[in-house]
Amino acid sequence: MTPRLSVLLPVRDARPWLAASLASLWRQSFTDFEVIAVDDGSSDGSGEALEEAARHEPRLRVVRTAGAGLPSALNTALSHSRGALLARHDADDLSHRERFARQVEFLDSRPDVDVVGSRVRLFPHSAFGAGMRRWMLWHNALLEHDAMKHELLIDSPIAHGCVTLRREALERVGGWHEHGWAEDLDLWIRLVEAGAQFEKLPRSLYSWRQHDRSSTRTDARYAHERFTALKIAALDRGFLAGGRRATLVGSGASLRRWESALGARLTRTIEAKQPPAPDAPANGREPIGWETREPLVLALLSPKARRRWRDSLMSRGWQEGLHFIFVA
Repeated sequence: MTPRLSVLLPVRDARPWLAASLASLWRQSFTDFEVIAVDDGSSDGSGEALEEAARHEPRLRVVRTAGAGLPSALNTALSHSRGALLARHDADDLSHRERFARQVEFLDSRPDVDVVGSRVRLFPHSAFGAGMRRWMLWHNALLEHDAMKHELLIDSPIAHGCVTLRREALERVGGWHEHGWAEDLDLWIRLVEAGAQFEKLPRSLYSWRQHDRSSTRTDARYAHERFTALKIAALDRGFLAGGRRATLVGSGASLRRWESALGARLTRTIEAKQPPAPDAPANGREPIGWETREPLVLALLSPKARRRWRDSLMSRGWQEGLHFIFVA
């Protein structure tokens, strides 16, 4: 019988955390699911541990491949899965026992939604600092589609491991792509471009383990310059498509970095932290073209600063995504 939900579980050298991660799946209150675990060339015995676990749990199916990387492992898991709904789960993380029940119920009640996530918690506390704590607070505050869509070029607005999504939406954009940059943010951008709708449940249903061997800390695809390349590619397909040029607004190192990265895509650069009055020059330069609604790329790291600029621009009739966009 075909399960309603397929859980895609890529594994690469996760032996120390694998038993706990699998246990969090087997304790789910929703039970109509299969787990497709792809051992992506592990050298620490993870593949053997998965095969041993599969002998005791019929819902677990194991596929072993050479180390081809995360996008390939996910696409392999997808090709072996059967459910109309797909959930992500990482081999070093934990899912709350009500996660699948609540996400499946939500998608059943909201046929307009394609991807549902949840708030996340980071653990253990000793393994992360103020930067990740700020990320978690930012991530957990973005609950509705438009809020996530408008922050897409800041960082990944929905943690990869916490999502459940419709197979048809994922297949419509060709699954995961390999470009040498963050496969999750790349997927969210392509899904949004294709019209997919996102939501996030306002409860922490996923625990993201922090440790020194985490791929987000060790894999070059998550390096700062690769995120910038991904975001520029998205700008070129969307906000700056067709050779459109924009004014860059921001301050400090972030402004200088984006000025260098965007290059000839810019008409000028304005250094400003606060939105100026409509007729006031910004630091002695030309005022922002309020009436002409010149395209603005705003390189602002602070959520409070983005909120101030967003409120100021929207109060004057500017539309986010059409007249202005935020990057970080």
